[in-house]
Amino acid sequence: MTSTTPALKRVLDAAVVQFARHGYEGASLADIAADAGIRKASLYSHVKNKDALFMAVFRDALQIEEAFARACFAGPDDDLPGQRYCESLLARYSESEHFRFLLRTSYISPEPLFDAIQQGYEEFMQQLLVDFTSALRRRLGDLLTDQDAEVMGHAWMGMVDSLHVALIYIGQARFEARLNALERLMGDSIARIETTGETS
Repeated sequence: MTSTTPALKRVLDAAVVQFARHGYEGASLADIAADAGIRKASLYSHVKNKDALFMAVFRDALQIEEAFARACFAGPDDDLPGQRYCESLLARYSESEHFRFLLRTSYISPEPLFDAIQQGYEEFMQQLLVDFTSALRRRLGDLLTDQDAEVMGHAWMGMVDSLHVALIYIGQARFEARLNALERLMGDSIARIETTGETS
């Protein structure tokens, strides 16, 4: 892979749309080249093959979505830790080809690239966990034990996993119902700690 030139950026921008909509198998290098305004043969001056192009798009998507998630956590603290990120997901899925590609690819990975994709996605999710735990500690301070932070972090990550799956498979109405239920459970847990100092 060469450094990112304007021509390569056009290729990556075209490829993310094709891969997000059609997956690895369904996306055509000829269509990607046409959308980028170049001949198919010219693709190979930018990428070695389809796998290399797919992984370049995946790395792009990870960087873009990591930056988006960091921005969600960088603003003023939410009513609930991680709330801004969770509540942004539906609009993000509608607006961002990179996010749609990232989720589709992470849950339906092409077999030859499975290990690399799962490693990248797991690193993305681990950073979300770190950001959530930091926000939780800011909210609860000394009331939060290390054990409680770990348990609530895993619970929140379960929420995020569930919401990611809902975006792909079950649609807006059920996504919103799931989000509301999960936020209520998280809110009740946090309120219990603030009131009693206990998680259960």
